[in-house]
Amino acid sequence: MQIGFIGAGKVGKALGLYFKNHNLNISGYCSKSLESAQEAAKTTDTNCFDSIEALMGSSDLLFITTPDSALYDVDKKASDLQNNHKKIWVHASGAYPSDCLLSLKMVGCPVGCMHPLQSFGDPFVSAKMLEETFFSIEGTQEAMDAIKFILQKTGGYYNEISAGHKPLYHAGACVISNYLVTLLDCGMRFMETAGMDRKTLFQAIRPLIDGTLKNIQEKGTVDALTGPIVRSDYDTVSMHLKAIEANIPKESDIYRTLALKTLDMIEERRIGHEQADRFRDLLKGNSSNEQ
Repeated sequence: MQIGFIGAGKVGKALGLYFKNHNLNISGYCSKSLESAQEAAKTTDTNCFDSIEALMGSSDLLFITTPDSALYDVDKKASDLQNNHKKIWVHASGAYPSDCLLSLKMVGCPVGCMHPLQSFGDPFVSAKMLEETFFSIEGTQEAMDAIKFILQKTGGYYNEISAGHKPLYHAGACVISNYLVTLLDCGMRFMETAGMDRKTLFQAIRPLIDGTLKNIQEKGTVDALTGPIVRSDYDTVSMHLKAIEANIPKESDIYRTLALKTLDMIEERRIGHEQADRFRDLLKGNSSNEQ
């Protein structure tokens, strides 16, 4: 099976390297930018094609690794080409179902999705990370058979998910990946405002992050939680609120929101209803502790 890539960005290059590392056959790349396709071909030691039609001529399975906004355009262009029904089409979007390739599906093409649950940077580093990455897959039977064949060859982990739940799945991935960055930035601003050096701040908090992730891996989220809320330490939370309001008040809402969400997570599992309600009063400004 010859695998071609439409889209020559970080995801396409990393997947190409990952596949090659497991002796899968890569025909090459085409892209909106010929220069990008040439660069991806050079990175993966494969071929560059100047059109989708030319790439199709050398490929049995076409991976679409473009930005999500280009999926419909690729679908329409590819469905208008002759002999497209002989090809299997797979995209790598986390948010869109395989059915977004509707034009190709309507002309009889197998369509699927194989989304790597990973963030991408340098293609060589990302290809190595893909060795431990889970893929989320769905699609028509023939496309799924091809995807499973690929993942069997690479030893890749995967979960089959519902096409209708792709947006919810992708929202979860965004919270874990994108908003984790936002959360860390918020906490780092607290510490920087308190006087810690921004240049060495990540180095200082890295053991804390690693320890937290290790606890989650070993115990799960609820039992991994530490801190003043699980200790029912109302005074400490009150001190936090006062310090935030005095120094960076615009960050008060995120602290309160996260604390309230934490209460929902652990109520009747780590603390009782009475303790949770007392914290809620404090966080909503209805308690004497915050006065």
